[in-house]
Amino acid sequence: MRKFLEADRAKVIKVLVDSFEGNKSVDFVVGNSSKGREVLMEYSLENCLRNGEVFISDSGKSCVLIKYSTQKQKPLSLWLWDLKLALKGIGIPKILKVLKRESCIETAQPKEPFLYLWFIGVEPESQGKGEGSSLMNSVLDIAKRKNLPVCLETSTARNFKWYESFGFSVYRSSNEFGFPFYFYRKDMP
Repeated sequence: MRKFLEADRAKVIKVLVDSFEGNKSVDFVVGNSSKGREVLMEYSLENCLRNGEVFISDSGKSCVLIKYSTQKQKPLSLWLWDLKLALKGIGIPKILKVLKRESCIETAQPKEPFLYLWFIGVEPESQGKGEGSSLMNSVLDIAKRKNLPVCLETSTARNFKWYESFGFSVYRSSNEFGFPFYFYRKDMP
């Protein structure tokens, strides 16, 4: 795994757009359209470049976006991304529902510092071949070095056992948005 380079932008966005197709949580935010997912992933990438880190696998077939809870920079450029996401990704009629979802997530997250695994994506044809596991191990190494717990949430049932195989456990769940939504955490030794 290596740090994101600007030349990786299109590849990272494509990996995330393709790997989150049909994801209930993402669909709740931007609908089931590749254009909506693209706007969300562009927004998320920009946010993580300012408030976390972005990594891509050596093969270029997977990537991970992480944020640090203690970093909350909001320069004008991110406000503009908020506006773009609201208008071109979410759509005006859904903004209040999405803001309620984001508030639910923020309320559930720990109050102490943590590493937030926002998105980990693997090209669909490369899933199940170790790409995601390699990235996850690297993320856990970062968290261990920084002595931070790792938190994430998922609505994808097939991922539950995968996260649990890395030592994550559910610390909260919600059905508030029409689908099961689970909050996972792993404390670092």
